[in-house]
Amino acid sequence: MSEQEPQNVAAFKAWLVQNGARIHPDVLFEPVASGFNVVAGSDVPADTTVVSIPFSLAITPALSRSALGTLFANAGATVPELNELSERQLVCTYLCMHWIAESSNSQGALQHGPYINTLPSPEKLRTPLHFTPAEVDAFRGSNLYGATLDRRRDWEVEWEQCKTVVNAANPSWAAAFTWERYLTASTYLSSRAFPSTVLSESPTLVTTASSYPVLLPGIDALNHARGHSVSWVVSSPSASSPTSAEPSISLVIHAPTPRGAELLNNYGPKPNSELILGYGFSLPNNPDDTIVLKIGGPSAASASSSQGGSASSPGKWEVGRGARGAEPVWEAVLAAVRAQGGDEEDEDEEGDAIEDELCAADMLAEMAQSLYDRLPPFPPANKAEMRPEVVEMLGHYLEGQRNILQSLVSFARDKEAQALQRAREEGLDIVDEEDEEAED
Repeated sequence: MSEQEPQNVAAFKAWLVQNGARIHPDVLFEPVASGFNVVAGSDVPADTTVVSIPFSLAITPALSRSALGTLFANAGATVPELNELSERQLVCTYLCMHWIAESSNSQGALQHGPYINTLPSPEKLRTPLHFTPAEVDAFRGSNLYGATLDRRRDWEVEWEQCKTVVNAANPSWAAAFTWERYLTASTYLSSRAFPSTVLSESPTLVTTASSYPVLLPGIDALNHARGHSVSWVVSSPSASSPTSAEPSISLVIHAPTPRGAELLNNYGPKPNSELILGYGFSLPNNPDDTIVLKIGGPSAASASSSQGGSASSPGKWEVGRGARGAEPVWEAVLAAVRAQGGDEEDEDEEGDAIEDELCAADMLAEMAQSLYDRLPPFPPANKAEMRPEVVEMLGHYLEGQRNILQSLVSFARDKEAQALQRAREEGLDIVDEEDEEAED
C-alpha cells in the first residue's frame, strides 16, 4: 500500500477541505482496475467518522439547474426548456458540462471539477450499458437482458432531450454533448447516487415518491459491503457551533478497520439485478436477490394493489429466495383463475374452490418453470469473448434467479398438495392430473 496518492486525489481532498468538508487523515485512495478503493492508512478504530461534507457540496437537481442556468446566461442564452428536464437529466447534464464548457466557466458555475476528475474513466465502467455486444447477449433470456435494453432506450431519449436544451444555449456545446458522455454521467449517477432522503434530520436510504438521486462527493467513494455497520449522521448549525454555517452529512463506520484494509459503506439491501444494472458488480449467493414476475389481467392488477404488488407497475411482483414474497403472487394467480371461471353459481362451491387452487398451483409452477428454462446457460458458450468480471456477474446473477424460481416451483407444488389434502378431507373426488397422465 502506497501512501503517495495520485495528483487528482490530492487536488480533490484539498477541494473538499476548502469547501467545508472533513476527511479523516487515515483515508487513502488506492488505485485499482475499476478506479479507486478507499483504504485505511493506519488502524481506524470503531465508530470513526471517515468523511463529512456540507450539504452545499452535494450535487442535487436544484444545484444543477441553478448552475446550468448561470452557465447558459454567461453564454448569453435564456433556455426556459431547462425547467422541463427531469431530476436525473439535470444532474447528468451538469456533470457533462464540466467536460464541455469548464474552460469557459468564467463565473464558476461548474463547481465539481476536482470531484469528477477522480471518477472512473468510461473504459473502467462495468454496468451492462458498457458491456460488449457479446457480453449483453450472454444475458439473453433473463429479466436483466430486457432491463438493459429498456435502460438504453430510456437514456437515449433523455440524452436527445438534454442535447436539444444545450443546443439552445450553444450549438458548439451541443456538438460535444455526445451519447458517450451522457452515458458516462448517467452511469456515475446510477452507481454513486444516494436518495435525497439522506439529506434530512433523520437520514435514511429508503426512497420515497418525492425523493431524487443526489451525489455526495467523498462519501460516495466508499464501496459497498452488505450488512456492514455504518451510520449516516446529519449535523445542523446551532448557536453553540457558530462555525457551522449549514447542515452537514457524515458517514460513521462502526467496525474497526485495520491498516491497509478497505473502508466500506453499506448501500442497503440490493439484489444482484440492481447491483449489476446500476453499479457494475455483484455479490455471490446474495441473500437479497429477487426476481420480478408479471401477471396480466385486471384481476391480477387489482390483487397487486391490495396484496403488496408494485404500485407504480400493477401486475408486477417481486419474489426472493426461499419463495419470500410468493404469497401475494399466489393470491394474484388465484384471482386470475377465479376471474376466468366467471361468477356462475354452483352447488359444489367447496369443490370449485379446490379446483381453482389446483389450477392456480399448476399455472404458477408452469410459469416459474418456463422462466427457469428460458434462463441462459452458465458458463456461457461465448465465455472466451467476455471479460472475467462480467462472467462472474453473470454467474452470480443466474445462481440467484435459478434458486428463486426453483423455490417458487416448490411453493406452487406445496399449494397443490394442500389443496389435494383438503379435497380428501372433504371427501371430494378430485383427479390429480399427474396421476391421470401416468395412468394414460
